[in-house]
Amino acid sequence: MKIKNISEKIIGIGEVTVLPGETRDIPKAYERSPILEVYKKQHFAEIMGKPSSSIDTAAGDKAKEQKMTENAEVLRQARLASLDGITEEALASLANELGVNPAECKDHADALKKVRAALKK
Repeated sequence: MKIKNISEKIIGIGEVTVLPGETRDIPKAYERSPILEVYKKQHFAEIMGKPSSSIDTAAGDKAKEQKMTENAEVLRQARLASLDGITEEALASLANELGVNPAECKDHADALKKVRAALKK
């Protein structure tokens, strides 16, 4: 994407400074920045092109989703492994995080059983 400064003032996008009348490339990190719309609406700049990140978003989204699923599985496995010898405070914290109310559990073993069941879902 490119930006052309059509105002009489200097404008900036990230580390890029655009002088009046100048056309510059927009850094990829700022291609979806709301400030671009502000500059455009106030007639400070003309925005040319489309965000490069919009290309192959379906493939990128699928890869991100797969990575998140893998990370969630690794975290779940690590939590299951950490239950051996867990303290009551740590168990209560983990139970709360998983939506298990430790106050409704009869004892440490019951809380541990419910947390394991929640992690296996």
